Amino acid sequence: MPAPPPKAAVHFQSLGCPKNLIDTEVMLGSLALHGYAIAERLEDADVAVVNTCSFIESAREESIEAVFDLAERKERGELRALVVAGCLPQRYGAELARELEEVDAFVGTGSFQEIARILDETLAGRRGGIFVEAGRTHLYDERSPRVLVGPGHSAYLKIAEGCDRSCSFCAIPAIRGSFQSRTLRSVIAEAEQLAAIGVREINLVAQDSTAWGKDLAALPASGEIPADRRPRLEAMLRALDEVEGLDWIRLLYLYPTAISDELIEILAGAKRVLPYVDVPFQHASDGLLALMKRGATEARQRRLVARLREGIPDVTLRTTYMVGFPGEGEDDFARLCDFVRETRFDRVGVFLYSDEEGTAAYRLPGKVPRNVARKRHRRLLAIQREIMREKLESLVGQVSKVLVDAVTGDGVAQARLPSQAPEIDGIVLLKGRARPGDLVEARITGVRDVDLEAEVISGGVVGGSTSRARARS
Repeated sequence: MPAPPPKAAVHFQSLGCPKNLIDTEVMLGSLALHGYAIAERLEDADVAVVNTCSFIESAREESIEAVFDLAERKERGELRALVVAGCLPQRYGAELARELEEVDAFVGTGSFQEIARILDETLAGRRGGIFVEAGRTHLYDERSPRVLVGPGHSAYLKIAEGCDRSCSFCAIPAIRGSFQSRTLRSVIAEAEQLAAIGVREINLVAQDSTAWGKDLAALPASGEIPADRRPRLEAMLRALDEVEGLDWIRLLYLYPTAISDELIEILAGAKRVLPYVDVPFQHASDGLLALMKRGATEARQRRLVARLREGIPDVTLRTTYMVGFPGEGEDDFARLCDFVRETRFDRVGVFLYSDEEGTAAYRLPGKVPRNVARKRHRRLLAIQREIMREKLESLVGQVSKVLVDAVTGDGVAQARLPSQAPEIDGIVLLKGRARPGDLVEARITGVRDVDLEAEVISGGVVGGSTSRARARS
């Protein structure tokens, strides 16, 4: 008997961070399982879903612009339905419903698993629903259907959801709710599933990866985990390091005051877990760090950098800084600039402070004018750009494994070093024979802005092209 025709073709726009992307992939998996077709092109879709971000002002603006663009399509009769999902409706659901009459349904972060039912109701004419559960975000597990939308050889894996930190500038706890960990068994099972469909690289994400396990019950005694201890990130990494089929495991979003000596030891000696440390410092002024409620000082951050470099050979250090926080004076900013010059991180992201209603920082005096914050943003980026250029130039002539992500029409592949996380750390422009999913030996030959140029070493293929499988259930 032939399969029934799909209920409708759905196109997703996923905005914001990799954690949002995973939520999108889980919603896609649920829709595919319940009879919907996935439209890669908006032009082929009956329904559009925007998975939004509302972490900072610029993210909200991007989300609203995307919704307006799709609403115009719907008004022209090019879409049967428009759904807005994720952080924006979770935070502003009722307000959005009043302002955006063109939107048929608003799906908060706690209702992702209901997307198929919500869309069924929407297409049946029961529109205008606000599906938001306050204080909760749905945390998928290894049993959740999921459709990977990125390269088949690389995927993100969310190990936890929500956050219990009290950083004064951050609205995430209010949007995503309290911290909740996936179980060790669930994380390992999904890693094995991803490896089985051809994924070679997994990137572990959470709002605070170092907090993983804090809310889980103690495990029975097994191997290195005693029965009277709750599971910890270190135990998870040791278990993941044994998953066959994976080549690279990258750990993202580490809280600076929670990095243990044991974690450093694992990052230094693991087979698959990369020596990559993504630790957001936010600032270097003790006064501002206290106002931000980061629990750190400049001296403590310097000691951490020294520990990481001493304990992990060839470590890649990535951090983020914020400029324009309330009360940031020229002396504070000068201290931050000096800190950046002296610590010389490999990768740095710089963000403008966003005044978020409901956060503790929203009530602070001493707001920094936007034009001043923008100038500081440019100045700090210029300092880091020079540091990064010097670090990249020092790699020229070296040989390294690179993971091939794509091959363009001109015969140049896009690849990444182990030190380059997807989409944020630049790429390697690779000449020579290679296919997406290949792990090859390459020699670095040059620097092009934030990217590197390289050539495949003859006979340097470490592994063949992986499966192009995209879905699991």
